[in-house]
Amino acid sequence: MTTSEISDKETAAKILALVPQEWIKRIPFFVRKHATTRTIKRISIEHPELYAVAKRSGEIPEKEREELRQILTGIFQEKMNKHKIK
Repeated sequence: MTTSEISDKETAAKILALVPQEWIKRIPFFVRKHATTRTIKRISIEHPELYAVAKRSGEIPEKEREELRQILTGIFQEKMNKHKIK
């Protein structure tokens, strides 16, 4: 297994790929980049071990992918409810 790392931008793309696209499209375009980058930053701070796994080149392993998907779902649902986005 390779342990080379990819850029933060590529890591963010891998993590955001776990979020249903229809959720991201519901976020108003003028705050979408801010919302997604803050979510990735929050994951890197609150779950550094999962962020480190995502930062490795290649696919995210199934166990970590499911954990990240659950965390992202929780964050997005919380924010969408807070801002009344349906």
